[in-house]
Amino acid sequence: EDALRRGLDVDDFAPRLSFFLSNGTKIFEEAAKYRAARRLWAKIMKERFGAKKPASMFLRFTSVWGGSNCQVQEPEVNLIRGAYGVLAEALGGAQGMLHPAMDEAYAIPTEKTHRLALRTQQICAYETGITKTVDPLGGSYYVEALTD
Repeated sequence: EDALRRGLDVDDFAPRLSFFLSNGTKIFEEAAKYRAARRLWAKIMKERFGAKKPASMFLRFTSVWGGSNCQVQEPEVNLIRGAYGVLAEALGGAQGMLHPAMDEAYAIPTEKTHRLALRTQQICAYETGITKTVDPLGGSYYVEALTD
């Protein structure tokens, strides 16, 4: 609002905005949260701020799966938790993902665990086909109900 009061046009700067959103391990709830955020952003940008360009109404976000989701007791299980988090983010439409390595709850990640975290994201993106559609859960009664 302050930028608009200063004479800036929303369509000149809104396409450059991006956000970090936190993620958990509840696949459908997380995906619905991101879907709802995208809907709200588009509606607010159009109705409240008068955006006209589709790029101004597109929510760009990176999902962050914090180290607080990791547990010290069984670090290998954190890799599985992370994989489900990546799946939720992809299903919800995240453009970027930041994931801790499985040992990040108690140590600086090793090269191996860091690589495993990265490969988890790459496998989800490039080997599952999940990124071939914009909204893979669209139309699901359960997810639509959670999103609304």
